Amino acid sequence: MRINIDAQRMRQLNKYTVLHWIYNHPNVSRADIAKLTGLNRATVSSLVDELLAEDFIQELGQSTSSGGRKPIILQFNARTGFSIGVDVQISSIKTLLTDARGQVVDKKITTLRPPSDGSFREIMLQIIEEHVRDILRTCPPSSHGIFGVGIALPGMVDYSRGHVYYLPNVNVENWNFTQALASRINLPVVIDNDANCGAWAEFLRHPTDSLVFINAGIGVGAGLILHGQLVRGRHGIAGEWGHTTISATGLLCACGNYGCWELYSSERALARYLHEEGVSETDPFIPSFIERVLAQTPHDIRYQRAFSQLGAYLGIGISNILNAFNPRFISIGGTISQAAHWLLPEIHRMLKKRAIGANKQIGVFAADLDMVAIGAAGLVLSRVLPLTPLPSFNTLNIDQVPHDLPRLLANSESN
Repeated sequence: MRINIDAQRMRQLNKYTVLHWIYNHPNVSRADIAKLTGLNRATVSSLVDELLAEDFIQELGQSTSSGGRKPIILQFNARTGFSIGVDVQISSIKTLLTDARGQVVDKKITTLRPPSDGSFREIMLQIIEEHVRDILRTCPPSSHGIFGVGIALPGMVDYSRGHVYYLPNVNVENWNFTQALASRINLPVVIDNDANCGAWAEFLRHPTDSLVFINAGIGVGAGLILHGQLVRGRHGIAGEWGHTTISATGLLCACGNYGCWELYSSERALARYLHEEGVSETDPFIPSFIERVLAQTPHDIRYQRAFSQLGAYLGIGISNILNAFNPRFISIGGTISQAAHWLLPEIHRMLKKRAIGANKQIGVFAADLDMVAIGAAGLVLSRVLPLTPLPSFNTLNIDQVPHDLPRLLANSESN
């Protein structure tokens, strides 16, 4: 199919290409960019000047030269603007401020206990609004300010519409969340499932063709990257791996199914295992439940047996995921990841028994506790500045660039 591109569109594409190269390849010069992108030096120089004026990039000074004029080294300006990422969980809400490279600048955390009267919506909105306003007051100055707010939610959501289908355990369903929050904070809002956000953060830090991020807390979900893209499914609810069946006649889940994986591999499962061991005060909905349990684990064999059982069931579900997708690696996030010392040995033992072939050797490790919130902020940045790794930068084509380039890059004049 033939595509006609006018001069302005072509200049925007070239500008995006230059910025993308500088973002993903630190310490490059104008000459490097011209050589590696195929653009002529005059065009590169003109576009670099625009990006410098718009504060997206910086000059670091002169590099060494093998002869002739010393090249000036360019670098993406991580402080050109900021993004806010929010990780909403049943017992806590974490809000981060990140720079344009996803580095954490500020953090707010509020613990809570889910109310039984259906008021979780209002409580969640109030906490997020307070966090955002606090962060705005202390946000460092920048040329482009706050790009927006990304919200990671523990349930089924539609990323494209900003709509919540269902948040288990808190009686929230069929809610235009984006509209509700945007009216309070007056910033662009993006929402996605928490596991998707975690997967996106892992992809930004470790660009690869495939990975799986498992978010394990009160519930369990999975975010999947395939061919460098988040897999959301037709209605945005792909990755609900916690509701796959591992016991056909098992426990009844809130979703209506029996034997769902999350009933055996979550904080709720851990609380049940502890109760079966005779441990009292095993309410998984209390704030800092996993931290309280971990404090006792080194001293009590009952806690260790409970974690061993939890790790075994996590390993069963992870084996299924490995056998289904054969990703490069699997990362385990959420509150459960804090118990990696006790869980990973049992997980790896189960993988040796249940994963097939080369899947037995695929890496499984614990993620940073901030990954979900970082990924939520990263989704905002990806909408504003689509600078994430492409499958092959040297084969960049027009279909890989959004048709309407971001407003921040769309003000170039025709060359």
